Amino acid sequence: MPERERRWSGWGFEGERFPVPEAARSFLTERLGAGDPLPAVPEGEVKLPPSRPLPPLPLPAATDDGSRLRSACGSSLPDLVALRTGTVAAYPDAVCAPDTPDQVVELLRAAAAGGVTVVPRGGGTSVVGGVTVRPGGAPTVVLSLERLRGVISVDAASHLARVRAGTFGPELEAALAPHGLRLGHEPQSFEFSSVGGWVATRSAGQRSTGVGKIDDLVAGLEVATEAGLWRLAAQPASAAGPELRRLLIGSEGRFGVITEATLRLRPLPEREDGLAVLLPGWAAGVEVCRALLQSGVPVETMRLADPEETRFGMTLAALSPLAARAGRVLFGLRRYRNGCLLLLGWAGDTQGMTLTEQIAARLWRAAGGFALGRAGWRRWRADRFRHPYLRDELLAAGWGVDTLETAAPWSGLEAVYVRVREALARAAAALGMRVVVGCHLSHAYRDGASLYFTFFWPLARGREIAQWGALKSAATEALLGAGGTLSHHHGVGTIHAPYLEREVGRTGVAALAALARELDPHGVLNPGVLLSRTPDPGPRTPGGREG
Repeated sequence: MPERERRWSGWGFEGERFPVPEAARSFLTERLGAGDPLPAVPEGEVKLPPSRPLPPLPLPAATDDGSRLRSACGSSLPDLVALRTGTVAAYPDAVCAPDTPDQVVELLRAAAAGGVTVVPRGGGTSVVGGVTVRPGGAPTVVLSLERLRGVISVDAASHLARVRAGTFGPELEAALAPHGLRLGHEPQSFEFSSVGGWVATRSAGQRSTGVGKIDDLVAGLEVATEAGLWRLAAQPASAAGPELRRLLIGSEGRFGVITEATLRLRPLPEREDGLAVLLPGWAAGVEVCRALLQSGVPVETMRLADPEETRFGMTLAALSPLAARAGRVLFGLRRYRNGCLLLLGWAGDTQGMTLTEQIAARLWRAAGGFALGRAGWRRWRADRFRHPYLRDELLAAGWGVDTLETAAPWSGLEAVYVRVREALARAAAALGMRVVVGCHLSHAYRDGASLYFTFFWPLARGREIAQWGALKSAATEALLGAGGTLSHHHGVGTIHAPYLEREVGRTGVAALAALARELDPHGVLNPGVLLSRTPDPGPRTPGGREG
């Protein structure tokens, strides 16, 4: 596939934008006031320190400023602020791009012998510090998987494909389509994230309610370690001891470098479509989602926006004057003043999809909802991979924006929803500013669902990271305190690592650390990611959570 140049200081491709519509600017100005714009410095003004000396490496190493700058950070809010202001804390000393899994092993051995840190990198889309080079410590080499790409083989009878870890979403689906197959894993980073990154972070896609998380789609793995290549062949099921593949899924580069995955596929559907439904409130919408899942209705995509996200979403939709007027009338009705937009998507044969929609309609109508038609669904589908570009535009306009996600059982979902919103409001008030918090429910299961929060605030120049840190920590404490998981699909990285013990317990952290020591005895791989260098020594209790 032809390569397009990636933007060095923000999301996506050079030349692509998602300008902030005037309606969205008005919405944020009214709710937040004006903030301090954060323009991006020109790339030529960023001055990098010279690379530190490296031991002999078994493959070419790029040490030019451009390669080092573009491999220094991921896509978290702190990363973007650092790039836009030219204040990146640390750069790799070199970037290596192996052509084969054996070369990855050779590089890890050379790094161990020479006292070098290695940061594996796929698409660089981590929003939790998973690929950000850390200051201090040993010289650092970024191990780029950009050349380990492509589909190795397709087992059409078993619906399996062996795929190299550096393969991006669009090229994977393009290679599977001639076989009449698809993976269907489509995170919002689909265009820029890799198979290895999905597996390493336990990613979820926007179709995951129907196709499952990446955890469910991995049948086999190949991982490069200092000791060699560790291959776990694809099996439909096994009782040969604990499931080791599950230990590697979500390991975030600490236990080895994922070089290949065997993935479970499904046939391309005859057709796919969806529609938008308006419900009278958040509680009613959550109940509809729960009923759909627990009734076994085969929904592939489910996305319920709360009232705040619904209203902000309307400002982004570039509605026609007639549609905008209809929206104002609709939300002016008493019943729908706190209306919530539910997007539902299906894939399959025409007969099955028609029946599914009829069953779903009975549930949303019983809750007081009604269908708005297919235009809203199709507009979301058309724009969904463009939405991340909005963050750069908002930063340039003076508003900070970040996201966080969690999951909880249906019985605990409301407590998480309320406490996170309250915590963000209190943290913002303590900073002397306002915050807008939207949320949507997605990635739903029979026993619970994910909540995905987006929060906006007015930037104060020079205090952007302090503002973000106060909001982020308050929200994380709130969701953990309410019984939510630390992360449903963004992963742990360095940003969440200090909190991991709160969820898995001291015994869990010790077990993960022991495995890391066994597979990476010299501590070469991604130090500080997943496991903090100094885990929080809290009181020890049996089981997972410790209080």
